[in-house]
Amino acid sequence: MALPPSSKYLQRAGDLVDDLERDSLTQRLNDAYGDGRIVHDDYSAAMDIVYAARTLGDLVPVIEKLPAAADNTPAIVDQGNLPAGRVGEARNVAPMAFAVAVVGVVLIAVLAVLIAVLLF
Repeated sequence: MALPPSSKYLQRAGDLVDDLERDSLTQRLNDAYGDGRIVHDDYSAAMDIVYAARTLGDLVPVIEKLPAAADNTPAIVDQGNLPAGRVGEARNVAPMAFAVAVVGVVLIAVLAVLIAVLLF
């Protein structure tokens, strides 16, 4: 997969690779190999490139060949059972908001009556 022009590996190709970047790519490669998304030879070659890389640009061949994660869908997305754009009843807060507003108005009215009684 070709990287988008906005990729940091292309935009900042001359920047040095830091340990955090190297560790992140190593973890992604380990996950891909462990899940069977890449074969041993590709894994070994990619790891060689990651640890030999001095700049972000040196990592482009690895990033372009790195397969997508096995499951990019957050767990919370899988929990829903409604079609996209639909709000379940549990999320419909309009009746509760109306009840709170009514109670607020009643309390203000009671407070106003009490103040009027105490002042006169």
